[in-house]
Amino acid sequence: MRKNKKAKQRNRIRSADYQVVQDDFENEVYKKLSNDQSERISFRERIRFSYLEKLRSWSFKMLIKRHNSIFYDLGPGDFDWFTEHQRFQPRAAYLLNNQWMQIQLGVYLIEYTIIEGVAYSHYSLNYGISYHIYMETELTKSKESNQNILVDLFKETEEFLHDSIVNGSAPYFPNFRIK
Repeated sequence: MRKNKKAKQRNRIRSADYQVVQDDFENEVYKKLSNDQSERISFRERIRFSYLEKLRSWSFKMLIKRHNSIFYDLGPGDFDWFTEHQRFQPRAAYLLNNQWMQIQLGVYLIEYTIIEGVAYSHYSLNYGISYHIYMETELTKSKESNQNILVDLFKETEEFLHDSIVNGSAPYFPNFRIK
């Protein structure tokens, strides 16, 4: 049988220990600030988190593997001058006119929107049932400047998602298993 022992109090450095106490500062408020409010994670919880992370990683890799075997190879992911001028700039002009567009990149469905002068990029792994925001950027009054801003938005979003496909690492932590 295991005997319950009192836990030894650990010496911790807290941020409230080094704060200057004002004259009108109440003692009870100081005690609340100086107590360590962080939640301790048990060994069992750490094992559970590790297991869920491995499960998430494995399921995303299987999704990528199934998709690549059925459809096509994405290639090396060239995001150079030609791609920027022949694909991203016409897409930016289209988005400025229509305020919304959707494209497919591998297993991802990417949606770009402009709402009240702010451009957003969202991506989905489940064909648009749920979206995750990746990036947002504020637009200006100049059309040429807006096209350059949108080209950067397209480039950064698609590079990030392409790298996640190539590396086989999911870009977020879902609360459900990818099927």
